Amino acid sequence: MRHLRIFLEAVPAALLLAMALLTSVSAATRYLINTPVPDEFEISRMLLSIVVCWGMAAAFYYNDHIRLDVFWGRASLGAKKILSRLGTFLSLLIIVAYSVALWLKVLDTMKAGLLTIDLGLSVWGFQFAAWLGTLASAAILLTQTIWPPRHLIDEPHIDQAL
Repeated sequence: MRHLRIFLEAVPAALLLAMALLTSVSAATRYLINTPVPDEFEISRMLLSIVVCWGMAAAFYYNDHIRLDVFWGRASLGAKKILSRLGTFLSLLIIVAYSVALWLKVLDTMKAGLLTIDLGLSVWGFQFAAWLGTLASAAILLTQTIWPPRHLIDEPHIDQAL
């Protein structure tokens, strides 16, 4: 599990660093030698899609995503277990549908042979890397649906008077 956690943190971090360096170098070359880095915008855009998909996997792994706390604070332990599993299962269904749609897009892009304009990089490789992030999200959510994390349910009771 430690290796998975490190991987889920390292992939988006490294890609964000690459995006920042690429954008900085392109801005510098645009002003210094009047020539931007070829395909900088396209590569940054595609790297951002990978960061988002892998970032979703990390958010689901840590259960650090946005939640609506309408009933949770007042719910009993049994209700919290049901709500937790239901929310995780609904998230799983949505991510699986998104993952299937993205996989079909990867196949379509691969068949079309879509390339970037300046460098001629295959676009499907970037989409495939993003799809792997959605696949990781689906695997994490499936695991959490079957074996929900205990720390989400066993929270100390919050005093309603506060």
